[in-house]
Amino acid sequence: MTVASPPAAGPARQFAVLAARNLRQARVGRSIGLTVVFPLTFFAGFMVVFHRLMADYGIAYEQFLPPAIVVQTTVLVAMSACYMVAGDARSGLISRYRTLPMGAAVVPAARLVVDAARAAVAVAVILVAAVVVGFRFTAGAAGAVGFVLLAIGFAVVLAAGCAALGLGARDPEQAYSALTLPYLVLTTVSTAFVPVDAFPGWLQPVVRVSPFSAQVDALRALSTEGADQRVWPALVWLLVLGLLFGFAAARSFRRTR
Repeated sequence: MTVASPPAAGPARQFAVLAARNLRQARVGRSIGLTVVFPLTFFAGFMVVFHRLMADYGIAYEQFLPPAIVVQTTVLVAMSACYMVAGDARSGLISRYRTLPMGAAVVPAARLVVDAARAAVAVAVILVAAVVVGFRFTAGAAGAVGFVLLAIGFAVVLAAGCAALGLGARDPEQAYSALTLPYLVLTTVSTAFVPVDAFPGWLQPVVRVSPFSAQVDALRALSTEGADQRVWPALVWLLVLGLLFGFAAARSFRRTR
């Protein structure tokens, strides 16, 4: 007498199991510290040090700074995703996934959905802190929704790129460290913390075309003026990086052994 094997779980069940596992992994101290504690500390430090100075130049820093911290937070979410994916690849878990009867999109989808949820929580925490010090969505509810969606979209796109790096890394610490310098350079050489006019003339064109500047400027526009022309560069960058990083992540997953 033969015993029939149980039917394989469908894609929805597979996705739910992997997403739950990734969510448990994201609750470790390192992830929470990088995506919540560190940005809040950074936000408080910049507000204390530069608020009065920027006010002398006619800039309401309580309105100017929060979008920059949100972008910074989305980058940290992506970087911590790289660390976790690299750990899974090193342990052989990713290779194990590839041997199971699962759809090719289930594993990356479960990873990115959890990264989107982490980004949403981090953005919410930053916005609560920003409202306490005077930040307001003067463009209304539509601008606020666009602000949150754009921030989460940027986090997901960056997480896809970081996942591609993590899948090919041999050591999670090295993978994370490799992202630190680009993160610092791109954040500094952007309109995140000071206006573009504060940079030397020869550097201003680089600052203007930076994807970080595009995101920060778009978030500022959505919080104050709504969807004006400053939002389009951010959407273009989102599309270009999404296609590039999505392709890189899919290719890296197929090659992982």
